[in-house]
Amino acid sequence: MNKLAAMGSVVFASVLFVNGCGNMGKDANKDNREEADIITNEQKEGGDRDTGDGFGFTKFDLEIDVDNQDAVEAEYEVEKDFEPEFQNKLTNIDLKDEDAMAELDKMFSTINLQHDMSGEEAREKILEYFQIDLYSKFKLDVEFDDGTKMNYEDKQ
Repeated sequence: MNKLAAMGSVVFASVLFVNGCGNMGKDANKDNREEADIITNEQKEGGDRDTGDGFGFTKFDLEIDVDNQDAVEAEYEVEKDFEPEFQNKLTNIDLKDEDAMAELDKMFSTINLQHDMSGEEAREKILEYFQIDLYSKFKLDVEFDDGTKMNYEDKQ
């Protein structure tokens, strides 16, 4: 009798376990049910470029002058209540907040700045993105997630 009671307890516990961990609930086949989020260490520390939760840097400040006139200005910072800004006077664009962030997102994804990239390489990618051949001033300040900084300035 003791063996039978022990076996019955094991079977009962197994049934409870399978039902508790299984996906047999009434909402199991619905499209809108919530899925578990998996968060990587990189995302906890500010995001990463691969998941789209970050760009690999916490600060980005860009100024480009053409013929000694402001041509492009972009400012982005990971900070509470920060309002991103983007201006391209060559194409008459002046954006703030979400509109600026949408434009910055396109630029950041295209130029794909890396912490080990030289200032000259970053300059070339950015000038190519904006299709600028000649400039009078180029200034770029970037603070990457890993703490490295890129401060590059060039005047012609």
